[in-house]
Amino acid sequence: MKKNVGGIDRLFRFGIGFLSLGIVFATDSTTMQTVFGLVALVGLGTAALGYCPINDKMGLNTAAKKER
Repeated sequence: MKKNVGGIDRLFRFGIGFLSLGIVFATDSTTMQTVFGLVALVGLGTAALGYCPINDKMGLNTAAKKER
């Protein structure tokens, strides 16, 4: 897996992941917890790994050349 997530994109994904995780613990709705739990999992996972399969399929790469 080549890294295709970098810099600002990675920070954005961490931010969305942690905000979504906060919503999971703040709400009582099971549906909302499931939806935001999945969003948090995807956001934090792609940020931590530095790889996003959707970016790969679309040909997007926000990683700097030295990160690849």
